[in-house]
Amino acid sequence: MPTPTKPQKVECLNPNTGGRMKIDKGIYDLFSKAIYHTLKKQGPLIYTQMVEGVYDCFEHQQTKFDGSISWYVITIKKDMEARGTIEVIKGKGKSLNRLKKQQVDK
Repeated sequence: MPTPTKPQKVECLNPNTGGRMKIDKGIYDLFSKAIYHTLKKQGPLIYTQMVEGVYDCFEHQQTKFDGSISWYVITIKKDMEARGTIEVIKGKGKSLNRLKKQQVDK
């Protein structure tokens, strides 16, 4: 009887705390793509707008997800920030998330 393979994991980094957490690669890919496309399409966003954009992206793609979307957005957003894909800027007294300049050109 074949042994079931464990799902691949991605280690998510938190640039603020230095903490690390492992999540399934499939979930990471799903959310990182949705975050990337949301920021590319809409430009700099506050966190709640980014979560709304991910919800819209999932709805448009008819993606069903039973977990906490907002928890995964913040976790993966922080990792993307640590990896240099996203940057946080201050604008009008708010923290805005945007793709780093070299990421927008892709």
